[in-house]
Amino acid sequence: MRMKRILFFLPVIFFCLIKTTVAAEVPTAPYLPAQEKTAPADSPITIQYPYEKMTVSRGAKKIFVLGKVNLPAPVSLTINEEPVSVHSNGAFVAFVPVENGEFLLVLTAQSNGKSYQAQRRVIVPGTSLQNLSDRAAFDKEEVFPLSAVEALPGDTLDLYARGTPHAQVTATLPGFKNARNIPLKEEASSPGIYRAQYVIAADQKPKTSKVVYRMKDGPNHSSAKITAPDKVTILASQKALRTAQILSPAVKLRKIPTERENLYPFYRAYGKVQVNGRLNNQYRLRLNEQETAWLESSKLRLLNEEDPFPLNQINHFTQLVSADKTRIVFSGLHAVPISVHEFNDRLELTFYYTENFAENFSLDATSPLIENTLWSQPAENTVLFKIYFKPNKRPWGHAYDFENGNLVLDLIHQPVLSPTAKKPLTGARILLDAGHSPKRTVPYDGAVGPSGYLEYEATLALAQDLKSLLEKQGATVILTRHGNNRMSLQDRYQLALKEQAHIFISLHYNALPETINPLARARGYCVYYNYPHSFPLAQAVYQAFTKRVPLPDNGMIANDVLFIPRIAQMPSILVENAYLILPEQEEMARSSAGRKVFVQALYEGILNFYGVKIPASNKQKNTKRRRSKPQKPAVIKPAQLVVKAAN
Repeated sequence: MRMKRILFFLPVIFFCLIKTTVAAEVPTAPYLPAQEKTAPADSPITIQYPYEKMTVSRGAKKIFVLGKVNLPAPVSLTINEEPVSVHSNGAFVAFVPVENGEFLLVLTAQSNGKSYQAQRRVIVPGTSLQNLSDRAAFDKEEVFPLSAVEALPGDTLDLYARGTPHAQVTATLPGFKNARNIPLKEEASSPGIYRAQYVIAADQKPKTSKVVYRMKDGPNHSSAKITAPDKVTILASQKALRTAQILSPAVKLRKIPTERENLYPFYRAYGKVQVNGRLNNQYRLRLNEQETAWLESSKLRLLNEEDPFPLNQINHFTQLVSADKTRIVFSGLHAVPISVHEFNDRLELTFYYTENFAENFSLDATSPLIENTLWSQPAENTVLFKIYFKPNKRPWGHAYDFENGNLVLDLIHQPVLSPTAKKPLTGARILLDAGHSPKRTVPYDGAVGPSGYLEYEATLALAQDLKSLLEKQGATVILTRHGNNRMSLQDRYQLALKEQAHIFISLHYNALPETINPLARARGYCVYYNYPHSFPLAQAVYQAFTKRVPLPDNGMIANDVLFIPRIAQMPSILVENAYLILPEQEEMARSSAGRKVFVQALYEGILNFYGVKIPASNKQKNTKRRRSKPQKPAVIKPAQLVVKAAN
């Protein structure tokens, strides 16, 4: 019996020795530092992404890999023995399977009868399903909740656990009504992921408990049990509201408690707020009986206040007009959360935790923008103002902030230019933002192409080429970057305000999260905007791209997440010119000739926005088929000049 055990383990030991030896002999693929002489410049295989021992997204099944084979053509390439297409310049992008833990990618290239290898290691967080397959077990890093939860009767909890596939899993919340042995369903597309929803009973009394998960019918009839690491607390409905102080005035709120995105684009929090729930390290803000939002716990501070919650009141509405803006001052008691939502024909401003409007007005009726203003109370302690624009008029932008408890709203007038026959853009102040900043070590600031071309280099080249064309037409062009200077997003925004830019165009090249297949569909250019006053600029640039750029059209997209399109003081757009991670599109961006189509499209789009005829010397033959015209923006309806309470 002892001899049989020794013989059984010998093949396993032998296999492990071979695998270890191969891994040790295959060199780690260099990436960008190879261009900076920290690695041999003639490395047969370079990998630009993912970088060595990069931690990818939890639960990743596949990731993309991009790099270049630096060998004489023709060449062939495999990654973990799967064939990969190689572009004519040696660049490649592939979408390959990975497994949990430290995962090894082995690349093998063939050229002139010789074989070359390189490797790259990535870290995939989580427990491998292989480690959960021989017996019933849970992944302790993937159970709900990992952080404290506070909820109300009637709320829904999304129960979740990861463990051995093809078992039976239940959840119990001790002391909660109807919460014993709740069955969880395994996801068909993701074996080992179990989910269920539990609705807290309307008459549930305050209670704190931890979720207990049980598994049965695992391999060999095994079973398992795990208790979630943090607690679920049910608050008393009548005492659920607590007061908190906002720590970052004008902070953005979220629709759901996620770490990224899902922002409410029009909501800003100021002053004190009421909270009645907690999930994923975020608090739920009760704005009124109809509206809630979420905010990270680090951006507010709970207060131990027993006094009644302080409500606001709007005492006076003052409208002032100057050459460059119409200013409206809402005189109140203190700062409160607000919503500022611009439409084609109006701007809606909502004050939360505000009892009433005293209907005191001071109006300057000479505004070139405002036709009338209506106010109402759509919910308890909520006051809504609807500011209607004159027919065929809209603000160039808007800005707002609280000053000593008063909200100051500026509706910005269209800038006046001084065009001449030869310089039709004289007086225009155009900010060109070369996206991202210099950083030549991993992780990079922005995208990187298969051959190592960085996004900050590509966008700067684009901005410089475009700048010279616009200056010939008389425009004043402000660049956010001049070579190797670094700028944060906030610094770029402040520069635009300081230089009194009229429009803001942010130039980028696209990439994807590592778990999305870049080869799954056609990818090319797109234009992002947010506010209606940015729509004409976005449309003009987008239409020029459809005519000039011979790449897939990924659309003109209203986006409330990206920072630049959310700049409200001027028309602001973000242009993704191409996908830098795709070999042929990186090649276009890298060469002066390839870059010319992007520069020309941007140039023509800006001229069309300003209503300037494109000079004959700059016209180029269309590279795209004729397209149907996009739908025109909605016509702005007229209204009467009056300020009154809405019925």
